[in-house]
Order: sequence, then structure tokens, then C-alpha cells
Amino acid sequence: MQTLLADLRYGLRLLRQAPGFTAIAICALALGIGANTAIFSTVDSVLLRALPYEDPDRLVMVWEDASFASFPKNTPAVANYIDWKNQNHVFTGMAATRGRAANLTEDGVPEQVFGRGVTADFFSVLGVRPILGRVFTEDEDRTGAPVVLISYGLWQRRYLGDPALVGKPILMDGQKQTVIGVLPRDFVFRDRDIDYWTPINFTAANLSNRGSHYLNVVARLKPGVTLERAREEMRAIAKRLEQQYHENYRLGAVVFPIREDLVGNTRLALWVLMAAAGCVLLIACANLASLLLARAVARQREMAVRAALGAGRGRLVRQMVTEGTLLAVAGGGLGLAAAKAGMKMLAQLVPEGLPGTSAPGINGRLLVFTLALSLLTGLLFSIVPAVQAARASLNDALKQGGRGGIGGRGRSVRDVLVVLEVAAALVLLVGAGLLLETLAKLRAIDIGFRSDHLLTMRTVLPRPKYADPALRMSYFDRVIDGVRVLPGVESAAFASTLPFLSIGNTQGFQIEGRQADPDGPAQDALYRVATNGYLHTLGVRLIEGRLYDSSDGANSPPVVIINQTFAKRYWPKESPLGHRVSTSWPAGTWRTIVGVVADVHERGYELEMKPGVYLPYAQVQDTWAVPQNLVVRVQGDPLALASAVRRAIASVDPEQPVAAVRTMDDIIDLGVADRKQQMTLLGAFAGLALLLASIGLYGVLSYAVTQRSREIGLRMALGASASTVIRLVAGRGLGLTAAGLALGLSMAWAATRVMKNLLYGVAATDPATFTGVVVLLGAIALVACWLPARRAARVDPIVVLREE
Repeated sequence: MQTLLADLRYGLRLLRQAPGFTAIAICALALGIGANTAIFSTVDSVLLRALPYEDPDRLVMVWEDASFASFPKNTPAVANYIDWKNQNHVFTGMAATRGRAANLTEDGVPEQVFGRGVTADFFSVLGVRPILGRVFTEDEDRTGAPVVLISYGLWQRRYLGDPALVGKPILMDGQKQTVIGVLPRDFVFRDRDIDYWTPINFTAANLSNRGSHYLNVVARLKPGVTLERAREEMRAIAKRLEQQYHENYRLGAVVFPIREDLVGNTRLALWVLMAAAGCVLLIACANLASLLLARAVARQREMAVRAALGAGRGRLVRQMVTEGTLLAVAGGGLGLAAAKAGMKMLAQLVPEGLPGTSAPGINGRLLVFTLALSLLTGLLFSIVPAVQAARASLNDALKQGGRGGIGGRGRSVRDVLVVLEVAAALVLLVGAGLLLETLAKLRAIDIGFRSDHLLTMRTVLPRPKYADPALRMSYFDRVIDGVRVLPGVESAAFASTLPFLSIGNTQGFQIEGRQADPDGPAQDALYRVATNGYLHTLGVRLIEGRLYDSSDGANSPPVVIINQTFAKRYWPKESPLGHRVSTSWPAGTWRTIVGVVADVHERGYELEMKPGVYLPYAQVQDTWAVPQNLVVRVQGDPLALASAVRRAIASVDPEQPVAAVRTMDDIIDLGVADRKQQMTLLGAFAGLALLLASIGLYGVLSYAVTQRSREIGLRMALGASASTVIRLVAGRGLGLTAAGLALGLSMAWAATRVMKNLLYGVAATDPATFTGVVVLLGAIALVACWLPARRAARVDPIVVLREE
């Protein structure tokens, strides 16, 4: 211990004597270690931290496989769920849940909250117990008792954590619901914004319904049952149902571990970013190793004298490794502070299905990781220079201009490090380039409407208060009339589902006079219900016919507008106008096609287009697809009018809360938010790697010029021209760059294939991206080589020879 303390004191003294070198080394390490720490904190929170359920590794999500209708993970129908539950032998329990919404209108300002209806065994399947109160009983689920469990967040936010709330009623959608429990703070299921849970209360009609698909189903594997066995049994059950119910003959069943289902592509994105951060740290280590090798030349006399006085080679190595560890620990401490800032950005990568407590943050595991990474980094970049320095002999050290010292032996090591730096930088730049190209491809997609100057907000009408369709219609008309007269408003309308907010909400349909082809595409269309003026407000292009208007009232002939995909698929060589279709809800009504509009990317950027229908709410007025999203087109900044629109809504119904106030551009940005975040981070790592690799190349050549100044002076004294010297120095640098590019291309060719699920519209081996990166790296390397080469060409041979 005394020897270690002596090494630490000596190392600190040496580092204080070289403040420039110390500052550069610590900052470079802080960037590398900080990046790895920030990414690891997200990996820990998303992939390693336990989910808030009992034995979560036994939990799975079960979905319908409706790939024939473009829904490989479809929400199950109630009757299918009941059959799954009754016929399986692989689960200890299977529970179902569906989304709900309610308005709270007591104990504060009106608030819109989202919840879930759940089966009575939902919480026992998950292994979750309330922190206050109890869960539902079977009787309460069967009868639909007015009871509710609330989230910890709602309990704190609206009721100030009052424990006496349990057992008391609260007003939800104008009806009293008794609070029977409060769930744990970190409990979440698929959406961390859920604030309440009520009995799902399947009716007799629900239990026999195989046409409406809206459930989320979670199950717990029996002890000893593997995931593959569960998948086989669910496929067998689905096969039996196909034979029993011919109308669902193509519906299968798929099973996924609950974490895999929640995380999705985020797992791959995080590992890619972790690898990128690791590359940055390795490049930083390579640079520091080169610096230490160069610094060891200046210390070779010291090392040789210490060896001559009795210090063993191991003792000398330990001294230099201790110095490297001091740098690494200092860099780790600074990197931990930098990582905290990066965690705020990385929090956006945490899926909505994980609790808010899963946000990246500093904890004991992260501190251990940072310390271990710092120590490993210190050993990594200091061990080679230390071994090289420990080999110095007193005879070599005392020779003026000797070529057998550390400088000569370390040259090949520094060259290898530069090659590796260039290769790693190329891999990162190619990855960032592919993500940038993906983002550009997505942004270039014609989404089918004008998203600019659109304000959106959600107003979910409570069913008890607005059970009468006439009251709902009156509410929509009065709000629209009040909004339209606001200064700067061009148009306004309500719609059931906005673009980019749902991949589903579909209905089956029939075409008058045609039989559905059992082997053809599913006759399933996106189903959108809206008030008059919605398509005009959205800015959808009319291809043929007309849009529905005020003349298409409840007593007028039923009409429908279809999208271009619908028209091309079923009327490829004729106009669809005048033909009639009937949707499965409301059933039995034939609607005349009066217009065809351009395809709107309702399902987001990437999913394939589906046939779509747009119905006027005045002619539908069902309870399945009630318009709840207000869309307002304005002349200026949409958010500037948000308060005025809120007041217009309050003037119609003061108790109606408003939620999700945002622009349509913000909604669309959500479609690329993950990729934008990934591209930004990977681009930052790639830029840092490029900078460090360029500095490393420049440093190696500059050091070579300094070491070979005598040789260069002699060459010039014997007649070598400046251009010859430039070619000599730059040639070495460009040779190292070429080797790095060759190695990097082969590494990138293999590595980018892993990213294919993160890309869109561009191949993982896109030649243009690879070529562009090679040209960029080559150009920067040329600059890094030119500067030392020009300095070498300016060496005065007289001065060099006089010094010799």
C-alpha cells in the first residue's frame, strides 16, 4: 500500500507538471466514458431493470395474427380471448384489458384521464397489489360495479395523496365511482399515462363477438413451460378455431415475452448506440496510447536510470499504469457529470410501456459500471506504452539521437492505433449516414395532406351525458361555429381518428354486386368518421367527385368517400363514383361513393397503405367511432390560438376538459422521433470519432516529423526538394488512412447489416453512403497529413545540422 501511495503521489506530480497533456487526456476520456455511461444508464433502465410485476420473465402478451389484413400483431376479439383462456394448458392465468377514457369533474378543474377496463384476474396475473385498498372481485367484474382503482400519479396530483380517499366516490363522466384502491407508483401496463382501472364487464353480446378486435391480452406461463411450447399450443388453438368458425379462418395467434413486446426495436437501437459509444471510447484510448508512447520517449532517460538503480520491469510498468489510471478515474468523474446531461436526451428512447421510474439516472449500478469502465480504460491505454517504456536500456537512453529507443519500437504500435481509429470512425460515419438517409427518405414521403398551420386537441364526450346522438351533434356544431369565428381561423372540424395516431380502427366492408375473394386481400378498410369540412381542413387532395358537406344530413342518402388505394384495388379500370359499399358497422347500410381522395398516411410513414373510408358523422352517429379530435386550420402559429379555442369549447360546455393540445406537425414528428434521436446520437458519436481519428493521424505525423527532423534536414541538404519531403511525410499518413479505410469498409459491411430493422428506403450496404463516407474521411485525412508535411518541407537543413 505504501508503494501504491508513492506511485499515486509521483503520478499526480508528473501530471501537474504537464497541465496541457493532462487536460487533453481527461477531456478525451470524459467524452468517451460519459457517452458510454449515458447509454448504459438507458440500457439498464430499458433492458436490465426488472419490470414492475411479479416474476416478469414468465409474463407474455398474446395477439391475433391477422397478417392477411396487414396486422401481424392484432388486438384480439373477446370471443377469441375466451376460447384461448378456456382451451390452453400452458398458462396459469390469462387476463384481458381495453382502453377507456373519462372526464373528472369534481375536486378540481375538469380533467380528461385515460384508463383501462380489466378483467378481475388482471392484477393477479401480473402479480401486482395496490398500496392502499384492494382489487376488483369476480362479482364486480361480472356486474360492472361502479368501482375504480387509481394510479399513484392521479392520487398525488389531484387528491394530494389523501389516504382517506379509498372508499369514497369520485365523479367520472358524471357518475359516481367508488375508489377501492391505489396502485404502486411504478406500476404501468403498456402506457404510463393510464390513471384508472375499472371492471371490463363483458356483456353476453361481447362474449360471442369475433368481429370487434380491441383487447390486449396478457398471460403467465406455468412453471416449466417454455415460450416455444406456449407458441405451439396457441397456434394449435387458433387452428381449431379456424375450423370451427369459418369467417375467421385466417386468424392465428402469436406470443411474445412482455419485455420484448414493450421494447420492440428500442433494444436494437440501444445496442447499436452502445457499440458506437464503445467505438468512441476505444478511439480516445488509442489517441491517449499514442500520446503516452510519444511522452515515453521524453521519459526514456528517467526509466533507464530507474532500471539501472534497481527498479524491475514490473515496477516501471506499474508506475506508468498508475499514472494512466489516475487520468482514467479523473476522466470517469468528469464523464459521469457529462452523462447526466445526456440522460435527459436519452430518456426519450424509453418506451411508453415502461414506468416513469425507468428513466435513465444515476444509481449504484451505474456508479459501479463507470468505475469499472474507468479502471479498464486506464489499463487499456497505458499498458502498451508502459511495457514499451520499461524496455528502455541505459545505453540507449544515453545515446544522442539513438534509433533504438522507445520511439523506434513504438512507431509500429502508433501506426496500428491510427489504422484502427480510422476504421472505427468509418463504421460510425456509415451508420450515421444510413440513419440520415432513412430520415430523409421518410421526410420525403407524400403524407397526403398539408400538416402545416393545423392545431389539434382531444375532447372525449362522456357517454352518459351525451348518450343522445342529437346532443353530440349539437355539441360538435356549436364548438365548430364558435371556433370558426375566431380571428385567424380558416376552418375547423372534428374527426374520430387523426393521421399518424393509430395503425388500426378498421372495419370490414362489402361491395354491392361482388363476392369477396376468400384467397384475396382482406376486405378491411380504415374507418374514419368526421364532421363536415374535415377533409378540407386537413388539406386532403380531391381526386374525383366531391367531399361530403351540409347537404349530407341524417335524412339524406348515405354517402362515403374512399381513398385512392381503395379505388385502384377494386375499380382499377373505371370510376368508383356511384358504386355502393357497406361497412360492418353500422351494418346493413349501403353507401354511395361520392368522392375519391388522395391516400393519407393514416398509419404513419412506414406501414403499407390500406383501403380507407371517410363517413359523415351526421349519417352515422354510432358509439363506435365518435369524433373526439378537433382540428383547426389557422393562418399563423397554431399554438397561439390554443387558449381562444379552449374558451370557445368552455362556452359550449364548461365541464368538458381538453387534452393533447398540439400541432399536426408535432404529431407527425412523433413518427420519426426515435430515428431522429438515434441519428442525432450516432451522428454525434461519429463526428467525435472523426475528430479524434483526425487528431490521432495529425499527431502521429507531427511526432514523426519531430523525430525525423535530422533525417529530413540531411535529405534537403543533399538536394531533396520540398515536394519530395511532402510526399514522404504525407505518403505515410495516406498509407495509414488507406489501410484504415480498407479495414473499416469490411467492418462496416458486416456491422450495418445489424441495423437493417432501423432503416427505411435504404439498404444496409448502400453504395452511395459508403462512397460518401470514404470521400469525406479521405479529404479530412488529406488535410491532417498536409499540415505536418508542409511543416517538414520548411525544415532548415542548416539549423538542423548545426544542432547536431
